[in-house]
Order: sequence, then C-alpha cells, then structure tokens
Amino acid sequence: MKEKRIFLKPGRNNREERMNFVEFWAEFVRTHSDKEWSRQQNNLINSLIPDVES
Repeated sequence: MKEKRIFLKPGRNNREERMNFVEFWAEFVRTHSDKEWSRQQNNLINSLIPDVES
C-alpha cells in the first residue's frame, strides 16, 4: 500500500499558520497508525529536551 503524503500549507499570518498545523497534525493522526504517529511525537519531544551529560 502506498503511503499518502500530506503537506503543511503556508498561512498568510501567524493564526492561519497555527490552524494549518493543527489540521495537518490531525490528518496525520487520522491516516497513520498509533505506532507511527507515537514514534513521530516521541522524536519531536526528544528533540526539544537538551542532552544532559552526567
């Protein structure tokens, strides 16, 4: 089965950008398995946490 590609539409202003992102993410969650979008969410969250060396 071929994966459906979805693209983030650019907005004309900040509010429209945010709304487009919400729609983009909702479509991604609807069209991908829980395992796939959970992995993507994990990658995003981990990228925001700075590495702490002990």
